[in-house]
Amino acid sequence: MKEIAIIFFTPITVVTLIFFLGLVSSRPKNKIKIYFYSLLFLMIFSMPISSFILSFPLINLVKTINENNQNNIKSVIVLTAGIEKDLSENWRPSSNSVNRTLLGKSYSDKLFVPLVISGGLTGSQILSEAAVIRDYLKLSNSIIEQNSKNTYESAKNLESFCKQEKGPFLLITGDYHRLRSYLSFKSHNCDVKLIPKKVNFNMLLFYPSSDGIKVFEKLTYEYMGIFYYLITNKIKPLVLFNI
Repeated sequence: MKEIAIIFFTPITVVTLIFFLGLVSSRPKNKIKIYFYSLLFLMIFSMPISSFILSFPLINLVKTINENNQNNIKSVIVLTAGIEKDLSENWRPSSNSVNRTLLGKSYSDKLFVPLVISGGLTGSQILSEAAVIRDYLKLSNSIIEQNSKNTYESAKNLESFCKQEKGPFLLITGDYHRLRSYLSFKSHNCDVKLIPKKVNFNMLLFYPSSDGIKVFEKLTYEYMGIFYYLITNKIKPLVLFNI
């Protein structure tokens, strides 16, 4: 459902629809006006500043660690980001999974706390994402949770772990996935915090680019994901008042 809905909210789809309206319009003035709006929307979508503004809540509306509270962290939880086959047809972590896990490992070592890797079977692979990552990076001392196919399931399957260890926990995930992950874990009574992110504002944000459109699509997907989690009660609405 979410994947189907996202197709109709991508920048290219919106611009194409507006352009099509211009084609079928019978009045020349309307055509020019509609073509102008289609180009305007395309420029707005492709400017990184648009994504910068939209990404702010996703990145920053979460509680973070600092020098005063980081020593209270009980465990580091890493949400996997996929695996892939190499040229030898062996499973290996995606670059995002490697980066997340190594970041989590660095904090685990720094804070002297356990590392938890959460990720199950999401395709045709025999091993879970968590197991593949653990073995690939030789993290034999890490704890793996292998039954989760998505963020909601990770939060649900780690609820008993959170209850037992009491927290707080440091949660490692993607930049734009921070808010959905945070709300999902809070909905399952898991006290999580994330790493603070620095704001990098510069004039390049105002130059349109194809990368700007790609990021805009990722943000649209993430907002749709949060909306879907809310209407299906995977994120409890009450946690929104305790961000």
